[in-house]
Amino acid sequence: MKIDQTQPLTRPTQSEAAEQRKSAESLEAAKTTAGSRTTLSQIPRGDESGDIDTARVNDIRQAISEGRLELDTSKIADGLVQSVRNMLGE
Repeated sequence: MKIDQTQPLTRPTQSEAAEQRKSAESLEAAKTTAGSRTTLSQIPRGDESGDIDTARVNDIRQAISEGRLELDTSKIADGLVQSVRNMLGE
């Protein structure tokens, strides 16, 4: 992030601060309307799609916790570059 020094720092006036609080409160109220929240208990627990290999995920978690997971960063970087190339159509 670049800091722009062209505009001086000023404190909001009391009326501006009150307006900002009102805007924030109305935004928060809009976010929490009835039925707009989803909790983890509402999400189905089972993954019947077969997209996630939970045994493999657990193996990776165990390897991370034991400090024996080795990553080939050049392979990861190559994969990312290839993914971007595919998205750009190259």
